[in-house]
Amino acid sequence: MKGLKRAGLAAVVGFAAATVVTKRFYDKKKEQELDEFLLPDESEAIKIHIDSPSSLKEDIDSLNASPVTFEFGLESKEKAMVFQDLLSEKGLSSNIDATNFSVEVLFNDEVNDVSKQSLYENLNELCQQVNAQYKGCHLK
Repeated sequence: MKGLKRAGLAAVVGFAAATVVTKRFYDKKKEQELDEFLLPDESEAIKIHIDSPSSLKEDIDSLNASPVTFEFGLESKEKAMVFQDLLSEKGLSSNIDATNFSVEVLFNDEVNDVSKQSLYENLNELCQQVNAQYKGCHLK
């Protein structure tokens, strides 16, 4: 009787061990398949499609009402502060978001051809000075 119990226990232990080994084998195989699917081959170039931001000139030309907020991205907080100082010298109001180094410029003047041209020239010149990237605009 004891021999039968030991044989039964050995069979249960053997079956459990075989189940664990088989599960680990299939889990590892599934993980490799998932890695091949999610991680690109290093020899292949990674292509990412990024929508280009709106053109500053196009957005300013399409203005027909104010106030409007223009958003610009910069590389650092220091450059954002310099950009804000330059904007204030041109008479433009702005706010800095220090967490993502962006500056919002508020345009609240009358919208006409002269003001649009002046706004574009000022913003374009300042963007080139501090290497700011235009991200878009929205009505306030």
